[in-house]
Amino acid sequence: MEWNKIKKILIIALVIANIILFLYIQFNDLRLKDESTTREFTNEVISMLDKKNINVDTKIPRKINKLPSLFVEFQTMSEDKINADFFNGEGVISRPSTDLAEISLGDEYINLVNNRRIYYENRVKKNNFNKINSLDKAQEIAKRFMLDKKFDIRDIFLSYYRIEDDMYILNYTKKHENLPVESSYTNFIIDSRGVVSMDRLWLNVLDSSEQKITLYPAPKALLYLLNKDEYYDKTINKISPCFYFNPEDQGYIEDITRAVNGRAIPAWKIEFTDGEYTVIDNY
Repeated sequence: MEWNKIKKILIIALVIANIILFLYIQFNDLRLKDESTTREFTNEVISMLDKKNINVDTKIPRKINKLPSLFVEFQTMSEDKINADFFNGEGVISRPSTDLAEISLGDEYINLVNNRRIYYENRVKKNNFNKINSLDKAQEIAKRFMLDKKFDIRDIFLSYYRIEDDMYILNYTKKHENLPVESSYTNFIIDSRGVVSMDRLWLNVLDSSEQKITLYPAPKALLYLLNKDEYYDKTINKISPCFYFNPEDQGYIEDITRAVNGRAIPAWKIEFTDGEYTVIDNY
């Protein structure tokens, strides 16, 4: 009988303790709540952007994000490796300067800048395909080209495209755990000749930090646009978290290909309907 009473007391005490703990968590969350994540603040930001003719045609995330930083490096390739992968080693290699290698074969030309940025151009006039009439077909040509040149396509996604006359302009970005990694790109111009040009500067992820960084709330980050007149009269169509490696942090302002490696930190990628984008980080 005494044991039954003790059990009842313990159960009641446990229930009371759980209630107190729940109330404490709720109170603490309320006390620490960032006002910039509220719907009212978000609507006010939209109104302020509208006064600058910046339209928001997407949902503004209000969730607090925590992401690791990434240790990244620019992918490097030698002119001999490029020559082997693109021209089976039959191209002509020249070195106009210490930071530029030129490789050519017939109507195909490659500029390799600091062994990191690859600019390929095909000047052939012959059409290899019927008129490219779908995005899927343009992407198929781009991916087949990358595979043929020994590039890994498992870490890419199409971030933007547009059509000009009969040409498809495709912009690919690197992804890590389904998030964009800026600044990295592989951009194509494709028409009935196939790949007319490719411009590639790619990042490799070497490591991910164990400690996570709290990302600035998106509504507050959007305030950055108010003093940037280059974004006036534009429409935002996507706001998403990303990782951002800024070579300018290492002092490489005029030529980012001189940067070697560094930290890619969590940031917001703000994309506009015209294909432009900006990245807003915590710092």
